[in-house]
Amino acid sequence: MYGDIFSQIKSSLTMADVVEHYGFEVKRGVMLCPFHSDSHPSLKVYPGSRGWHCFVCDAGGSVIDFVAKLFHLNARQAAIRLDNDFRLGLSTEKPDRREVDRWVREQREKQAVLDAYRAEYDAKCREAYLIRSMQKPPPESPLWGEYAALMGRLDYLDNYYFIQNHWR
Repeated sequence: MYGDIFSQIKSSLTMADVVEHYGFEVKRGVMLCPFHSDSHPSLKVYPGSRGWHCFVCDAGGSVIDFVAKLFHLNARQAAIRLDNDFRLGLSTEKPDRREVDRWVREQREKQAVLDAYRAEYDAKCREAYLIRSMQKPPPESPLWGEYAALMGRLDYLDNYYFIQNHWR
């Protein structure tokens, strides 16, 4: 019984449809992998029903495998979840509402952390831009001390960017 549902789901849904339905952004066929800490897109979303593969954590598979891994479900539960979420009408079973609510809550928390990180990163980018756009005062100017302090701050910001972009 489930073998037929599995094949029907795999032929009915594209990987792009599934990941976008669950709130992930795919650009040029790749996205951030939700299964490990990722700062650069490493998960390839293949066209049609060909599935997905992450080149960092080496996870991959079909749309059912993705949903099973994403929601910590077995294959049967993932198939039921996809059937219900996409209203395919292949099964009469319903997903566990508590699991759905838990996942939604976790995703909102992760998104809030990511939004805060992006806001901090953007603010530091603007600050560095403003410091770099300042004119250098002559050394005898009363503004020289303030300028020197800002150059120290710029060193800190440069180190922050280096760490964020090379050590994640």
